[in-house]
Amino acid sequence: MDSEMVVTIIGAGTMGHALALTFAQGGNRVFLTDISEGILEQARELIRSHLKTLADNEELREAPDFILKRIETSTAYKTFVRESDLAIEAIVEEVEAKRKLFNEMADHIGDNTIVASNTSYLNIFPLAPASIQNRLLITHFFNPPYIVPLVEVVGSPEVDPEMIARVCQVLKSSGLTPVALKKFVPGYIVNRLQRALGREILYMIDEGFADPEEIDHAVKASLGVRLPILGVVARYDHAGLDMAVRALKAPPIGLATEDRLSPTLLKLVEEGRMGVKSGKGFFDYSAKPLEELLRERDRKLLKVRRLLRELGEIQ
Repeated sequence: MDSEMVVTIIGAGTMGHALALTFAQGGNRVFLTDISEGILEQARELIRSHLKTLADNEELREAPDFILKRIETSTAYKTFVRESDLAIEAIVEEVEAKRKLFNEMADHIGDNTIVASNTSYLNIFPLAPASIQNRLLITHFFNPPYIVPLVEVVGSPEVDPEMIARVCQVLKSSGLTPVALKKFVPGYIVNRLQRALGREILYMIDEGFADPEEIDHAVKASLGVRLPILGVVARYDHAGLDMAVRALKAPPIGLATEDRLSPTLLKLVEEGRMGVKSGKGFFDYSAKPLEELLRERDRKLLKVRRLLRELGEIQ
C-alpha cells in the first residue's frame, strides 16, 4: 500500500464529511457515501466551508478545488468498497446498525480492503463476521479531524499487525497522529478520561456548586494552559510523585464515581437544547449561523495547533 490510498467513508454526518476532507487533504482519493442525498449535499457544503477556513488561515498546501476533486459522493457504497484500500464506517452508534453494515460489507469489500470503525466507545469486533476479523480495526478520530490530529487505533484480537502498521502509515501521511492501543478497552484513552471529567462537571452543575460559565473559565485558565505541555501523566512527575501519594492518602473529597443521568442534562435535551447544532445547549449560540460558529471554533483551534507544533508537542 502506497501512502496514497482509495478510502471509502460510510456515513456523511458530523464525522464522516470531516473524515472525507481530512483524507482528501492528505492526497487520497475519497468516496463519501450516505443513504440520503440531502445529507450528502449538506456534507459537500460543510466541506467547502471548512476548506475556506483552512485556506483563509493558510493551512492548505494546494487549492481547495484540487482537494474537492478527490472526493466523490454517492448513496451507494457497495461498489466503492470493492476498490478501496480502506473503508471506514462512521454511521450511527447503534449495535444492530453496525452489525448489519459489517455483514453487508464482508460480501462486497475487495480482497485487500482494510475495514475500520470510527466508533467512540463500542466494541465492534463481536459484531463483524469472522471473514474480516484479520483486517478489522477501530480508528477513533476526534472532531474536527482536519484540525485535531489524534486517532486512537485498536485492532481486533485476530488482526494482522501489518494492517495496523499500514493504516497508521496512511494516517500519518494525512497529517494525523495515530496512537495504537494494545487491546480494546471501552472508550479507549481520551473518552475514558473525558467520561470521568464529565461526571464531575455534571455533578457540580446539578448540585449547584458552580455554573457552566465558571467551570469553563476555571478549566481554560488552568488545565487549558497546562495540559497541552505536560499531558496528564508527566504532570505527576512535575508535581512530585510523593505529593501524589500524599494526596491519595488524604481524606476523600467525594468524587462522583457512578455514571448517572444528569437532571440538568435531561432537562436541556427535553427542551430541544442539543448544543451548537440546535442553536442552544448549556449556552446560547443562536445569534450566529452554524457555519460561522464552526469557522470561529476552527480558527481558534488552528492557532492552538500551530503553537503546539512550534513547541514540538505535536506533529
